[in-house]
Amino acid sequence: MRTAKTLLLFIASGLLLAGCWNRVELNEIAIITATGVDLRDGKWVISYQTVIPRAISSQGGGSGAAAVNVFSSEADSYRSAISKASQETSRRLYFSHNQIVIIGQEAARKGLGQLLEVYLRNHDSRETVSVFLSKGNARRMLEQLTPLEQIPGAAIHRMIENEDKNNASFRQMTINNVLMDLLSSTKTTGIPGLTMAGTGGSADNVRTLGQTSTPTKVRLSNLGLIVEDKLVGWVSDEESGGINWIGDYIDRTTIGFACSDRKEGKKDSSVRVIRTATDRKPVYADGKWRFDVVIDAEGRLMEYNCKGDLSKPDEVKRIELRIGEEIHAIAVEGWKAMIKHKADVAGFGNLIHKNHPKMWKKEQVNWREHFSESELNVKVNFSLSDTGSSGNNFKQLQEDAAK
Repeated sequence: MRTAKTLLLFIASGLLLAGCWNRVELNEIAIITATGVDLRDGKWVISYQTVIPRAISSQGGGSGAAAVNVFSSEADSYRSAISKASQETSRRLYFSHNQIVIIGQEAARKGLGQLLEVYLRNHDSRETVSVFLSKGNARRMLEQLTPLEQIPGAAIHRMIENEDKNNASFRQMTINNVLMDLLSSTKTTGIPGLTMAGTGGSADNVRTLGQTSTPTKVRLSNLGLIVEDKLVGWVSDEESGGINWIGDYIDRTTIGFACSDRKEGKKDSSVRVIRTATDRKPVYADGKWRFDVVIDAEGRLMEYNCKGDLSKPDEVKRIELRIGEEIHAIAVEGWKAMIKHKADVAGFGNLIHKNHPKMWKKEQVNWREHFSESELNVKVNFSLSDTGSSGNNFKQLQEDAAK
């Protein structure tokens, strides 16, 4: 409630500060907070999540009214669809406060070119808008209400910000990030996906927010791989995390690990990674590329359900190696996913272009094929900066106390 009112106050203040020569009356515009892009029967369908100011300003969000309204317009081109919106709304669309763009799977397979072209030409568009993909209908994502935020677009925007800062599965991808990636040497990027999770139904009615648990919610799931400007495939959350490790995109994250073997053991222990640094070097040998990746990471032990006394240096070293093996395995999974789809999302081709520009002129012609034949050599150095206040786990302490 407070966030929505603050946003409305900020928007109103910004409009007043714009100056009389270019004054925009709040009651003359429809403030867009989120946009959806779908493709239906060969036509672009653009959906808009617009703010309803009176629902936000009223105490408690009005008399059971949603704070946003979603409607769509359709045309052969992206910009024409936006122009046709005037046939369905009494107000001019105002995109300066748009926070997210959700692109449906079919539209993404068609290509992101028209969307990016509009952002390059339109002065109202912001390059800091977060971009998402959806396996289903993008409009349906915009229609879902969230319990903690009145404006769903703001909620999804904050969701990816939290994920980017505190976890490792997905990066926050803005329009600017996507543009820079697709204009780079590899012309490849990864965009986080959104999906509907829950027991079924839909959370598009404010009555569902009166329950202690909503039947459906929007959550981050899977990473869409974009080559040139088209969607070529999806990878899992863990594979996405692996791509982030070898791409040097990790800031902080939490990793679960088994005490002994990764495949056989239960991952009931965890560590909070607080520092990472990844060194990457391309090497050409025997007619193909090898990428040497060294990951240095440091973390704090959060859960320890292994047998062993952490007051002993040898046990600490064993756990550090076990965590390093876990990170290594995650990184390799990410690598395999990129090779499978021939999508250099981690930007190894950019490294070749930077370090071996003459060789890149030959490689870039058919880089996807050359990349799929390359190899990865990854090494992980992990150290524990803090193991907690006890050398043994809780169960061991209980057993010792009973003796």
